Amino acid sequence: MERIKEKQDKRFSLDPRAKLFILLVLSVIILVLPDIPSEWICIGVIFITLLIMRAYKQALHCALIYVGLVGVLFICMLFPESGLAAFFSMLTMTFRKIAPPLFFASGMIATTKVGELVSAMQRLRIPKAVVITFAVTLRFFPTAKEEYASIKDAMRLRGIGVSFGNVLTRPLTLMESILIPMMMRCATIAEELSAAAVARGIESNGKRSSVTDLKIRALDWLTMSVYLAMLIFFIVGGVPL
Repeated sequence: MERIKEKQDKRFSLDPRAKLFILLVLSVIILVLPDIPSEWICIGVIFITLLIMRAYKQALHCALIYVGLVGVLFICMLFPESGLAAFFSMLTMTFRKIAPPLFFASGMIATTKVGELVSAMQRLRIPKAVVITFAVTLRFFPTAKEEYASIKDAMRLRGIGVSFGNVLTRPLTLMESILIPMMMRCATIAEELSAAAVARGIESNGKRSSVTDLKIRALDWLTMSVYLAMLIFFIVGGVPL
């Protein structure tokens, strides 16, 4: 039953190479978005793609964050002469500009194993130095997040938990209690990841095999075609107003 379920999940998931292609196309799209309606189309397509990838949590966050950004921008427009409103408006518009690839990247990371991404990058003939850096980076941040949670628990036991009151009354103590243990743990994590990578033969020059069966299916081609067509559409001029 587990094998059948795994095959069904793969049938309705995107290949890591397709995800990398979509992320690359989105990085170009944000440079050529001609107008606001085109941005809405882009966000809508990303939302549907996240649902297809079964990244439901990331799709919900995508929708809520974008609606929140639009709401902040609308509030700022109500105070055209306020310098603070102008600052938040500029900050919101900047984040909206880079939001599409960030939204998709969050879903890609949540639905793709590190081994699958590494195998996909190797099949794409990406330089080995880039693959190693990418793999170590992806494994580093989840581990660092767990360490940060442990540090917060230890601080709470000592009565200096991360709270609004402590930020105002004891900012230096709070910063010291977080940064010093975090830097020490990050150094240890980096050494452990490097040792694990060497133990797995990452320095070997031979051809590496993978237990992951990567195959670009019809759904991958269809999704990549949609994003490529969207890019061409935006370059031509976007939604006529």
